[in-house]
Amino acid sequence: MIEFVRAYADLYRSLDIIAPYDATSRQSAFLLTGEDADGLSILARYLAARLVGIGSERALEEHADIMVYPKANKNDGAKGKKTKKSDAAKPAPVNVEDVREILDSLYLTPFELSRRAYIIENAESMSEICQNKLLKSLEEPPPRVCFILCASGALLPTVESRCTRVELAPFPISVVQERIAEQNANADKSAIALAARASRGNIGQAARILLDPDFAVAYADAVKILKTAVGSRAFASVAAIYEKFTREHAASVLGLMEYVLGDIAKMSVGAPTVFSLSDVGGAGVGFTPYAAAKSCEYVRDAVRRLQSNCMPQAVMDMVVLKIMEEKALCRK
Repeated sequence: MIEFVRAYADLYRSLDIIAPYDATSRQSAFLLTGEDADGLSILARYLAARLVGIGSERALEEHADIMVYPKANKNDGAKGKKTKKSDAAKPAPVNVEDVREILDSLYLTPFELSRRAYIIENAESMSEICQNKLLKSLEEPPPRVCFILCASGALLPTVESRCTRVELAPFPISVVQERIAEQNANADKSAIALAARASRGNIGQAARILLDPDFAVAYADAVKILKTAVGSRAFASVAAIYEKFTREHAASVLGLMEYVLGDIAKMSVGAPTVFSLSDVGGAGVGFTPYAAAKSCEYVRDAVRRLQSNCMPQAVMDMVVLKIMEEKALCRK
């Protein structure tokens, strides 16, 4: 049902974060927030189990009184429908049909238990129209209904104000590293450490990074570009690094460049970094904290250009030249 369930299930077994809520709780609308979409999905099932009155050992089972939206793979197999490889990992958005189905079923009698729970994953993907359609039901749901919204981004303030907010903080890097090491006993230890550091406290993301053969290459390219971009005379050397980048690889490298630049800014002021100090220190030569932060803006702009179908090499040329310019200003 959900990838990486075991690692999360072990961490959530005590249910400390949702201990105050159970089948007798008066709260009927919850908003689970955090960057870790995998963790939010699993935590929602544990909360739903408590609210409908079943044991935590059944939390990850399918149940007639626990409905999850958007419906998985509802468009799979549609005639003439083609799915891009790059879209395969994207979460499905919550659409008008999902919301209509929820609202039409609110007053049905629970099949087995005293309450029914609606879990809405990726809730931030709902349009304003969909969110407004749910407002009244969130504020005054039927007596035997509860809502659990999972969101890694912002919702309308009116929606958020009608929910009890439960925030999922990122897991410590040491915990992430331990969990993915348990699941990947034969993996290289340095690869596990890199995946854990790059995950931002997200076990599911760390596991995906570990299984992605392109990630370590993209990280090495990002660090190498920042190390090599020391001045205009080095431009040809930097360009040789990315001259054969595909669009997908360029996007991965730019994303990692932003993280490394963020670490350079942190290192410059003595704050702890995500990536290893040796990599960050080498890439950070010639940067001030301001220059690193400004370069992050250039990288984000480059990502937008890449998404607008600009040529990868042209996008990389632009961002490298701007970073070199920032370094030159630091020397004046």
